[in-house]
Amino acid sequence: MKTKKWSRQDRLGNILFLVILGGGLLALILNLVLPDKADSDTENRPLAQISDIQAQGLWTGETGREVSDWYADQFPLRNTLLHLNYCVQRLEGVSEIDDVYIGSHMLLQQAPAYDAAVSDQNLQAIRDFQAKTGIPVNVQIVPTSIAVNADRLPMNATSADEAAAIADIQSKSQDLGFINSLDTLASHKDEDLYYATDHHWKSRGAWYAWTDLAAAKGWSADEAAFDILKAADGFQGTLSAKTGDPFLSDTVEIWVPKNGPEYVMTKDGVKTRTMYDESALDRRDKYQVFTGPNTGEFTLEMDNDSPVRLLLFKDSYANAMLQFLIPQCRSITVVDPRYYDGNLDRLMETGVFTDVLFLYNYSSWVQDHSLKGVLDAKSGEPAANETENS
Repeated sequence: MKTKKWSRQDRLGNILFLVILGGGLLALILNLVLPDKADSDTENRPLAQISDIQAQGLWTGETGREVSDWYADQFPLRNTLLHLNYCVQRLEGVSEIDDVYIGSHMLLQQAPAYDAAVSDQNLQAIRDFQAKTGIPVNVQIVPTSIAVNADRLPMNATSADEAAAIADIQSKSQDLGFINSLDTLASHKDEDLYYATDHHWKSRGAWYAWTDLAAAKGWSADEAAFDILKAADGFQGTLSAKTGDPFLSDTVEIWVPKNGPEYVMTKDGVKTRTMYDESALDRRDKYQVFTGPNTGEFTLEMDNDSPVRLLLFKDSYANAMLQFLIPQCRSITVVDPRYYDGNLDRLMETGVFTDVLFLYNYSSWVQDHSLKGVLDAKSGEPAANETENS
């Protein structure tokens, strides 16, 4: 009987197999012994918990999927592996991860294709709302980073033509006080108007869009009237979370009016004397320094003599612009249709609004199925909304 001789390659393969098997068993033991982590800062999402696993799904395979999700989410050194995976993909020449382009010193989220039907539906709902209330309306659809910073995209990258889409929206909304800020933002693109690691714009990006709104409304727009303060370094936003990029980071700035009015923000029943949520600076999503987590409705009441009582329909881009609106308004009622579960008819009865602004970024606007429902909701019937991150 011949004895098989193991080659050096066979021995290395067996050793590698044993190492992988032992590592997997050790990881499983650690998963069972260590407490589950609730959230991943790196991925900016909640993690699967062992308590989520339900035995009744054994026969359908659902329990197996739940166990797999839990094991993957709670795997030791998961964040390190995510960063290593990013580095490996970059070495392989990958320039797009999970619909995010790895640009020149910047991550850029792909923009969705222009859905004219959704946009037209929203514009008609606004038109009907303006006719019903008789209140002057402005619509401002602002471009995302990929439109303004197209020169930073990797070679052969493609995305939706936001310029053409915004031009089409403008052509259909001349009666709605449309404000196009694409040219203004593009002319200042070298000033880094958007975060390199997040899908939002910076305060400076919001400022330049604000100058267009102020010009349309006859409001003051003097940069010297604000103190520009650095709120935080090391911000790694949603795009870092998607890709696993460990290298890029951002600085968060806030613009505080030098001689602005005293004001109170009322949000989720809590009153504060500032729109800035300082606690957000200790969390992953530092963009939430602007008014905190998303919610359906909140108000700002200013101690000034302004005649302007603004009703603002918005996505999260508007949060960074509020700091410029505060000195111009006596009150601002903010409605985010994605989270709003109130009734607009009743809201209109509670405040004497003088102006209405619809402020969205392009990506949110062409995917928003909540706005029409909020504007069309009949008395006593809250609108059915979708919840999205944007």
